[in-house]
Amino acid sequence: MKKIHYILIIAFSALLYSCSNNSPVTVEQMVQDAKQKVNLITPNQLFEIMSGDSVYTLIDVRSPLEYYPGYIPGAVLLSRGSLEFQIGKQAFWDNAGLYMPAKDEIIILYCKKGNRGILAAETLMKMGYKKVYALEGGFKKWELAYPDYVEKNLEALGTSDTHDAGGGC
Repeated sequence: MKKIHYILIIAFSALLYSCSNNSPVTVEQMVQDAKQKVNLITPNQLFEIMSGDSVYTLIDVRSPLEYYPGYIPGAVLLSRGSLEFQIGKQAFWDNAGLYMPAKDEIIILYCKKGNRGILAAETLMKMGYKKVYALEGGFKKWELAYPDYVEKNLEALGTSDTHDAGGGC
């Protein structure tokens, strides 16, 4: 009888360990997992939304050093590291001169190449936002498709001829 209890305890412990063993994942795996849950939008689809009458919020999740040298018109800068903390704060939106998006309004996120935008979109979905999209290919794909629809604010960087091209994702 003791042997059976011992075997059951070992089997139960092994089962618990295998269920709780969270192997480290790479950022690429995180992005791939998020892509399965997130709705992607193409630059053409975004342009259609921007040209129409839909209420939407366009959020650039890059850093200020990436944003000011070139961004999509109408985008608000809300860096990936601050997104979760600022998205629901009225003071942030008041400072930006915009209405705070409701949980059921269209929110489109983008970064340089798309990966941070996908992760940011997944985060907002976890926070209860319903109509969240990530721009496929990020700002780079937008800039190639619509080079005449890019704004800059180099003065905000304190210089007019240099910027950090960081962010790579």
